[in-house]
Amino acid sequence: MDLSQLAPAIDLQPGQSLRVQDGLGRRIVVLQGHVWITQDHDPRDVVLGMGEDFVIDRPGLAVVTPLDGAARVSRN
Repeated sequence: MDLSQLAPAIDLQPGQSLRVQDGLGRRIVVLQGHVWITQDHDPRDVVLGMGEDFVIDRPGLAVVTPLDGAARVSRN
């Protein structure tokens, strides 16, 4: 899914992931819930809660997955 084609706020349901291709420099902000973010060739697992954000800092694919239920995120 191309993040640039989506509305600024994105609802993620349990079991649903958002794939962000070539999102280097984009900020993901958690508006509700918790998410797990992984990036290609990055050993880190980034876990964010409501009000926290993360700037995608690697080229390639990043995957945003809700944890413990649904989540709502925005992109900048």
